[in-house]
Amino acid sequence: MLRKTPMKRKTPLERLPFKAKPKLPVAPRKPADAITTYDGRKVKRSSPKKRDGHNKKMLDACRGQRCYLAIPGVCCGRVDTVVPAHSNEGALGKGMGLKARDEFTVPGCYFCHYAIDQGRMFSYEEKKHFWRSAYREWAPDREHLFGLPYTPYTELPA
Repeated sequence: MLRKTPMKRKTPLERLPFKAKPKLPVAPRKPADAITTYDGRKVKRSSPKKRDGHNKKMLDACRGQRCYLAIPGVCCGRVDTVVPAHSNEGALGKGMGLKARDEFTVPGCYFCHYAIDQGRMFSYEEKKHFWRSAYREWAPDREHLFGLPYTPYTELPA
């Protein structure tokens, strides 16, 4: 059975007196630049964690270069969109949540980099082929800039 009139209270609600909650003791906070990790090392919160194989000079050298990936039908050929494209091969250090070392980067325009990383136009083998051929082509310029010799794929882990 449905009621058409709202239920009415026979006695008015009483207002309870306000009680302040007791204040709990607060532990003193550590300064932001003195955080201790689980193994006892002191680290700064303000500085980001550096990953293994990070080399900012190598990443900066890729910017301003031409696109070495130059995937046909994808490449825009614009120098202002060129960024370092890391290898996506597990043998070269790539893993879930991990980037390959910066020595395994190739200058690539935004569109080629997208096609290599997230694009679905090409299979994994085709993407691997594009990246490896670009790495071979980038090797002389990389050697000239950094003095790093080209590492042929016969010497890389399989």
